[in-house]
Amino acid sequence: MRLFATFREAGLPAPAMRYEAGVGGGEDFAGYALYAGMARTLLPHMERFGIATASEVAVDTLAARMRAEAVACGAQVVTAPVVAAWTRVEES
Repeated sequence: MRLFATFREAGLPAPAMRYEAGVGGGEDFAGYALYAGMARTLLPHMERFGIATASEVAVDTLAARMRAEAVACGAQVVTAPVVAAWTRVEES
């Protein structure tokens, strides 16, 4: 949350910025697979730090379980936000 200040402190023009997150639900929402993929990537760290075991996470069925739970509850799911910033420097 310091991108704007970082650009300015670097002597760059004020950046254009975006803050976005996926929001959805139902059977076809891609967020379930996204979160299951993140869990798969983080699983070695979860195990190393004693957070969860591979059998507890059951990553191969995680997306399907998340989908089933969200659909059963009529839940809305929000993905992690992505922040982007960019600017243009005019050459003299």
